[in-house]
Amino acid sequence: MVDHPSGSIDYWLAVWELNSFYARQPEQGEGQRMWAETAMYALARAEAAGLDAITANVSRFHLRACLIKNLGPTRSPLLNPDALAMDILAALPIQLEDAAEWATNWQQRPHPDILTLRQCKNLLAPAQTIRRYLSTTLTARALDQWLALREQLP
Repeated sequence: MVDHPSGSIDYWLAVWELNSFYARQPEQGEGQRMWAETAMYALARAEAAGLDAITANVSRFHLRACLIKNLGPTRSPLLNPDALAMDILAALPIQLEDAAEWATNWQQRPHPDILTLRQCKNLLAPAQTIRRYLSTTLTARALDQWLALREQLP
């Protein structure tokens, strides 16, 4: 018996790629939101099929940041920069203090530590796009601390 392709990560990632491509096109106007919602659904299905959370979150956060940049911030979960900042901070696999310590000598760290630092750097990339849209909050200050460290990460 052959499994249905809709149960595979590759199937859902293909759906994600197509829909996220259209969601990033400014000429789609408000249609970007519809494409993005479909893309987010596909990414969630890929995650349910076994895609790791860090990879899914990096993709998810980049798309949300792109939409905030193209459509402007709103209070909706998809377009709320403060919500995205909180999601980014929550997804980081280690604490800021540990990352700062590890970053000073990352070349001598064990491979899993280097990978963790790289995951932090990748997760933080969309934060640079949305930083100017954030309200002045503890979340924004925490994100600023991470962004200051980001350039030192591998």
